Amino acid sequence: MKTEQLLVIVIYNMARGSRVYVGFLGYGQSTAKYLPDFLDSLGQQTFTDIEIIAGDNTLNPEDNPNEAIIKDYPSVRHYPFLANLGFAKGYNRLFRLAMEEEADYFLVINPDTCLQPKTIEYLVNYLDQHSEVGAVMPKILRWDFPSHCLTKEIDSLGVALTKSGSFYDIGQGQLDGGELNRPHPIFGFTGAGVLLRLSALRSVAFDNGRYLEYFDELMFMYKEDCDLSYRLRLAGWEIVLLPEAVIYHDRTAAKAKGSWRSQWKERRQSSKLIRRWSYHNQIIIFLKYYFLPKKLSTRLCEIAYQLKRLAVALILEPFILTSWKAIFKERSSITARRRALNIKIKPLSLEKWRQ
Repeated sequence: MKTEQLLVIVIYNMARGSRVYVGFLGYGQSTAKYLPDFLDSLGQQTFTDIEIIAGDNTLNPEDNPNEAIIKDYPSVRHYPFLANLGFAKGYNRLFRLAMEEEADYFLVINPDTCLQPKTIEYLVNYLDQHSEVGAVMPKILRWDFPSHCLTKEIDSLGVALTKSGSFYDIGQGQLDGGELNRPHPIFGFTGAGVLLRLSALRSVAFDNGRYLEYFDELMFMYKEDCDLSYRLRLAGWEIVLLPEAVIYHDRTAAKAKGSWRSQWKERRQSSKLIRRWSYHNQIIIFLKYYFLPKKLSTRLCEIAYQLKRLAVALILEPFILTSWKAIFKERSSITARRRALNIKIKPLSLEKWRQ
């Protein structure tokens, strides 16, 4: 390569900023309490070509505990939204910023996590070496935050798709025995921690007429990671779990194990708003992907699951039925998103992922 060409490349790379953007969302005291540990773990990363950006959903800018803490970390760029945009819309703003500044990758990460020092290095190296992979996530173990203890309990080894069209976190609640020690393909990722290739995000973006959506903004929060995983897979991108990369997550809403009674008790303890969001977003996913080519048994399982959820709602959770009113208003938007799906594979090939 000529000296002049090499000089141009060096100058371009210097001008374009960091290759990797690390983005997280804050919301009042619920996230502020984690920030010292979380930001310290980012500061200890062996991979340093990163730009840290914080989107803030805190409603009251005059009393914002997140901003007060972030001021002690000059490497963090703080963006108060002055409104609660939720997960999807908040992250879409951060994605657009990273793309404008010509980043290659974006680490979606919850602030209620702490990272091992080589986590980002491992994730970036993997995407660098595997151009077919659109998303790579670390092994996520549970962080017992009240006791300030890192545990061996699995929080998530990725997201699995069931025959009925629902989703669950692989391995959640089990002890990590180190059985998985090599990169492992998974159907989808969890939004608690994943490194995304920004070119993959562009390939599945939805144009709403004003700007591009990457996470579906019909989903305020919950299951938007499942939806984006589905779209990436349809567009031909691989999604991988990288066990050597590890983060710890203080999940407060892990699903209960055991009998249906214990699971129902756990569900009743979650807020009505969370249950409504979860139900609403599951319906959107059903409507967006039901008409793809599938096995007949899969279609029947999906219908049976939706009918069962509806029956449970009618009897035990009538408050979540307001989701259907919202779905009716959003029907044209859902149809537009379904028609805009970028499908590069045979949808029937996704049947292998159904558990």
